[in-house]
Amino acid sequence: MFDINFDILPKAMDASLKKQQAIAQNIANYNTPNYKRKTISFEEELSKAVDNKDQLKLKTNKEQHLNNTLSLEKVQAKEVTQDETSIRNDGNNVDIDAEVADMVQNTLKYNGLTRMMTYAINRYNTAIRSIK
Repeated sequence: MFDINFDILPKAMDASLKKQQAIAQNIANYNTPNYKRKTISFEEELSKAVDNKDQLKLKTNKEQHLNNTLSLEKVQAKEVTQDETSIRNDGNNVDIDAEVADMVQNTLKYNGLTRMMTYAINRYNTAIRSIK
């Protein structure tokens, strides 16, 4: 009944909130020795699911058979710890300037997602009101 916006936009908004929390945690631990920066992987997971949608679907008797395909419903944000790098002598790899830039970019992305969701909801409200 609803379009893909009602599947993807809430997940993207949740991922953006998780990313904001990860950035805040990174900034809070800027002076913590051996702290490793955390990021959120959502766009990559979404891209994999979208690429899989274009593949040929095989008919199966059970969902567990050929369970290597990702569906949009199963796409979730993943927290990733970047533990392979250190930019300081104390083992910490948080770059405060990069974190602030990521925070600004993520805030703009979240604002755009909320506008898109509001627009999608308003479209349905208009359609429902026009039926009466």
